[in-house]
Amino acid sequence: MAKNKKTVSKRQSYDDVWKNDSVDGHFKADIPLKMLELFKQEKVQTVLDLGAGEGTIAVALAKQGKTVHALEISHEGIEKIKAHAQEAQVSVHVLEQDMYQTLPFEDRSLDAVIAFQSLNHNTLPKIEKLFAEITRILKHGGLFIVKTANFNSFDLEDLGGGLYEDSHGGISCTLRFSDKQTYMPQDGPEKGLTHYAFLPEQLTEKIEALGYTQIYAEILQWHILAMFKKN
Repeated sequence: MAKNKKTVSKRQSYDDVWKNDSVDGHFKADIPLKMLELFKQEKVQTVLDLGAGEGTIAVALAKQGKTVHALEISHEGIEKIKAHAQEAQVSVHVLEQDMYQTLPFEDRSLDAVIAFQSLNHNTLPKIEKLFAEITRILKHGGLFIVKTANFNSFDLEDLGGGLYEDSHGGISCTLRFSDKQTYMPQDGPEKGLTHYAFLPEQLTEKIEALGYTQIYAEILQWHILAMFKKN
């Protein structure tokens, strides 16, 4: 079967990211204490980490005795997850796949799905399909934890011709916008990859419309951290 060119391009981009052992904080995932408290309270045991990167969160959760599935498109990321899990002497079930494809889980089979700085790497319609897939595989009462780019944090300078210079976070990058919140970096490690940045109230509305209740939300410096419980 021929590989999808967009999938290959995306995989290569993130291979380049995870080859770099000194990746900056833009790609690093911190573990929110609130999430750990919520997992304990709700007795979460099975977790899917979407866009697991190098496995920071997946391995940390496995060390707590949870059954963790780490889904990552990058070969380099996959190898780092395996290495970190081996070093920590824990088991992490690794899946090499694009998260926007059908997720390989039965209906209502997982206690929690987390997506940290990962699900915004596509168009809004594709992200909405991903939300539906997450809803399919979560148990009733399951948790969906998301940390994603906050459009309100962008500091944009209009360069003309649909191009903008964004300097939020102290990192300057040229972005080409196809609509108000859909853009493609013109330089840097994610050059050429479609992104979508949510407004906080929009993210809540989209997910709650699928049958969730938002139980926690926090506006971080450049991101939205939101936690939902499936009704």
